[in-house]
Amino acid sequence: MYKKRRSLNQIKEEISYQVLRDKLPETWVIHEYGPDYGIDCVIELFDYIDEERTMAETLGENFFVQLKASSSIEYCTRRSYPRGNVAKGSLNENKTEYIDIKVAKFQLEMSELLTVQSMGLAVPVLLILVDTNTRQAYFVCLNDYIDKVLEPEDARYFEKASKTIYIPTQNEILNQEESLTALRAYGKRSKMYGAFGMFHYQKKEIERGLGLAAFNSEEDIQNKIKMISRFVETAIRQDIWSGHEFWKPIAWSRTDLEDLKQNLDAGIDEEHQAHFLEYCNVHVWHKLTNLGNMYEELVREWYLPTFLAQLTSYPEPGVPVVLAKA
Repeated sequence: MYKKRRSLNQIKEEISYQVLRDKLPETWVIHEYGPDYGIDCVIELFDYIDEERTMAETLGENFFVQLKASSSIEYCTRRSYPRGNVAKGSLNENKTEYIDIKVAKFQLEMSELLTVQSMGLAVPVLLILVDTNTRQAYFVCLNDYIDKVLEPEDARYFEKASKTIYIPTQNEILNQEESLTALRAYGKRSKMYGAFGMFHYQKKEIERGLGLAAFNSEEDIQNKIKMISRFVETAIRQDIWSGHEFWKPIAWSRTDLEDLKQNLDAGIDEEHQAHFLEYCNVHVWHKLTNLGNMYEELVREWYLPTFLAQLTSYPEPGVPVVLAKA
């Protein structure tokens, strides 16, 4: 008869959770799942709410994790080239330029990747790889990796038994606020998608009020101004405006909404009401709805092993990301 035993895999799994716990803020909660069906845990974000740091409150933000551990990670470089927008067409690289990105390689079973893909985009799934020798942990967002790297480079990837994932070593998780920027942004993703949908609805209703839609509103202009006031209130209440200080378009749109609120509180003169509605449509809500476009084209590529990600994901401390499209 044998005594109880622990396999090396069990030991590595325990180490991976210990390392991850040490790398995250003490207020964040790791909710472990039971039997492993591809998702190992959910990380829920909390922040202290008092100066004495005696009480933490949930932010209503979380992300899923596939947690992997290895004592024999292969580190290498991955060459990446400028390319066209892969969301709009096939992979088209400009091989006159390149960046060699330091990466950690890890093989994922296709069943795990397909599980992530089936979950959609609103709640991100992060592959977190722990090096049990160095006690370092690296992340990459698998939802984005599938769409922005895997599928463009191998359209038949789903027919394979497994795929190699390349994780930039710059994506090291450290319990320092600047290093947690990416994780906080992933935690807020579901709120972002919810806000994008609402902004598109609001813009369509404003266009209807201006007579620009197939079925136009017949309400008088006073009711249309009240509608704008309601839209401003609900837009400002969205919990997306903080936590993205590094991305300037968010700050610009928040300022626009606050300016609108001030003007509405002061009252819009009758002779300026038509112009005010037009301004809301072509300036404020154009920018609000464009946030979703920029998110898909730019933000979802952050922290991936791509050329664009290298230019936009790791700004100097205090320097906000400006990239936007008209």
